[in-house]
Amino acid sequence: MFRLAGSPFDCEPPEMSTPRTALVVDDEEQLLRLMARILERGGHRVLSAANGDEARRLFRAHADEIEIVLLDVLMPDGDGAEALLPEFLSERPGIDVILSSGDALPEALETELERVGGRFLHKPFVPRSLLRMLEPVETDRPDFVAAVGPFESGGA
Repeated sequence: MFRLAGSPFDCEPPEMSTPRTALVVDDEEQLLRLMARILERGGHRVLSAANGDEARRLFRAHADEIEIVLLDVLMPDGDGAEALLPEFLSERPGIDVILSSGDALPEALETELERVGGRFLHKPFVPRSLLRMLEPVETDRPDFVAAVGPFESGGA
């Protein structure tokens, strides 16, 4: 069972088909730890980075192992998704990408995310939503939805 601090919310992790190795990048330390814990309890291996430099170091050191990258859109050091996403995609063009933010996704990132078949996770989220984001998706399905939460300006 997952229990969010200060919330009566509980959930069982969804059934997993295959554990994945994820690089999770977020400058909010508590949220970074929570996401790592949720994903690890869901059967995934997690590499956590609190800033862009750490994310780059981990990505280069584990490039062949990382299957999915979960990036915070805005980080105070300027190394959010706008800086890191192009770097990671140039090194690993087919890598799965999830961008996460409590705000609307900037138009340029929305376009890039659609281009690479990535997904958007709106904060705050429930553990089940985070775990489902790591499940492989068939993007050629006509009913495919690439976002959980508001995707447009003013959506939160």
